[in-house]
Amino acid sequence: MGFRTLSPLLSAALFVSLAGSVSAQEWRGGRVRVEGFVKNEKGEPIEGARVHLRWKQHPDGPDLVTDKKGKWAMLGLASGAWNIDFEAPGYQTRQIAAQLKETERNPPIDVQLQALQPAPAAREQEQILVGGSRISKETSEAIDKANAAFGAKKYAEARENYALALTEIPANAPLLMRLAASYYGEGNFEKAIQYARLAADKDPQDPTPWRLIAELELQGGNLEAGQAALSRVPEDKIKDGQPYLNIGILLLNKKKTSEAEAALSKAVAVQPGLADAYYMRALARIQLKKKSEARADLEKYLQLAPNGTEARDARDMLKTLS
Repeated sequence: MGFRTLSPLLSAALFVSLAGSVSAQEWRGGRVRVEGFVKNEKGEPIEGARVHLRWKQHPDGPDLVTDKKGKWAMLGLASGAWNIDFEAPGYQTRQIAAQLKETERNPPIDVQLQALQPAPAAREQEQILVGGSRISKETSEAIDKANAAFGAKKYAEARENYALALTEIPANAPLLMRLAASYYGEGNFEKAIQYARLAADKDPQDPTPWRLIAELELQGGNLEAGQAALSRVPEDKIKDGQPYLNIGILLLNKKKTSEAEAALSKAVAVQPGLADAYYMRALARIQLKKKSEARADLEKYLQLAPNGTEARDARDMLKTLS
């Protein structure tokens, strides 16, 4: 019945969410379906066109490729404002904004791409904008390489290219967040926190960096720092109970049993299927002499994780509580 050390907080799924910002992926889990076609000026389908969906100005979101009919489709999105970019070799990139709804069927988004015209010999180098800042072709290519490497979980390569891009746009918050995520992928948590804090300084309204900072601080056993960072994240933006679970474990280790019970109750409220939260809350409630509540938590843990690592101890404790 001894207390455990903290379980890992960030899974590979978090990194997908961070493919834009670390993020428990807020754009996932909705009921929105959206689809459409990409065609050329002649009305012919463009196969292999890339469709980038980005939610509410965040850099994270799904990337799709059109089929031979030029069709693309996506479901399971959150409702709200989406930015959608359409790219294809030999065509001009097109960017649109769409307000997607869960309560009704969204009309198809059909776009037509214009073919690129040959550049005049004396034409100036094309200017590329990122976050309102002009960047060079080399920096743009570095970002593209970094994004591809990050998606392939080649975090060292991603980190090198993101760092290269930052030399030209050092104040770009999403880029700083990508660099933080790359460091996390390499296992360098100190650097991950450092760059997540820089991203938070550049965009204080974005909760994504604070969520990563909170989870990493809590994983490192830094209760106060973790709680302070988590307080910067609106509660309705916290979609997974793991931060509260780890707060509960740390509070139990500090003998703050009532506070631990409250934190663990938040964990199961946010994520009812988080088995370990019930087990740890049972430990807290046993100390608080809440036997019937502790028994209910242990039974719930065994229901969710009958072969879990704590299943044997849970069954033994149930015998003593009966």
